[in-house]
Amino acid sequence: MRKFVKYDLGILIISWMFYSCTSYHGAEKHFDATVKINAECIIINELLGINNIIKLDDYLILQNGSEGVEDFFFVYSCPEMDFLYSFAKRGRGPNEYFFPAIIKNTPGNILGFRDHATDKLAFYEVTDTCANLCNTIPFKSQDNFRFFWEITYVSDSLYLTKHQGYKTGATELWNIKTATLTDSLPNTFKNLPRELGKDYYTIFDDYFIAGNGNRFVLAYLMIDRIDFGIIDGGKMSIVSSVGTTSTPNFYLYKRNETTEFNVDRNIVYYENVFAGAEYVYALYSDDRLDNTERNHSSIIEIYDWSGSPVTLLRLDIPVAYFTVDEANRIIYAVNPELSEEQILKYTF
Repeated sequence: MRKFVKYDLGILIISWMFYSCTSYHGAEKHFDATVKINAECIIINELLGINNIIKLDDYLILQNGSEGVEDFFFVYSCPEMDFLYSFAKRGRGPNEYFFPAIIKNTPGNILGFRDHATDKLAFYEVTDTCANLCNTIPFKSQDNFRFFWEITYVSDSLYLTKHQGYKTGATELWNIKTATLTDSLPNTFKNLPRELGKDYYTIFDDYFIAGNGNRFVLAYLMIDRIDFGIIDGGKMSIVSSVGTTSTPNFYLYKRNETTEFNVDRNIVYYENVFAGAEYVYALYSDDRLDNTERNHSSIIEIYDWSGSPVTLLRLDIPVAYFTVDEANRIIYAVNPELSEEQILKYTF
């Protein structure tokens, strides 16, 4: 599955340029330190098409996107990186799945995901020998034109979601036990749909979402901006931000002779984001959409939860998906376009 969501004819299809204490793209970010770090390459023997990585308390999980592989999730011990087993079979039968998307920041050794094919949340407890199904909860969008593309755990009942279609979307807080919408956050760039009119698609102000406890972060795909928010009393609010206050002049969905879509010429700013207990980690690209999809990103910006820049990490190997072990100051990452046979381990 491709990393970015694209839209064709109205149908959902889904270097290093920083210097400490300087400005770029109209936004000013002052990092106290810039650190270059090199990856330890961990070779794996399992044949799978990696399309995500997540760290639980005691395990590292790789998600498989290859239709030729039966199971979706592959479990490795930490820190040894020994392969233990795989689970969550592909199929249409009981306790089988077809299109799972990992829920971010589930507690302990619980792996949660939403299967877009069945509109259900599934939660597994991961152990040394097997993954045990703990709970299954129906979670269906009440809007046929939008999907729960990203979900982050907040508490046992509250979950933060990016509920989005190709023309409309919102950041929403849901109570999954009662299947009720608790709060919806207005779009930071709420004037953009009106400004672009019929040429507007949600990819233009799309974002990656992550949360930790009652704090959350939005890192925009094609706008040089990060928003930091809190959840209080069942309500969401943005409390700080870094980056631009305006949108770029986007290339629209029109074909030309050099690229499949003009939209491929837009600059990708943030390719992914991780919300730790102490810091926020944002994967920065600063390259065209089509180039980023092929090459991915080699800069990770670290912010504290007030939105203040802390450290800029320059990676020797670009990454597509990453997860952070804050306690041991380790970033685990993968770049399937470069190799699907290795996990990249960065110590910072």
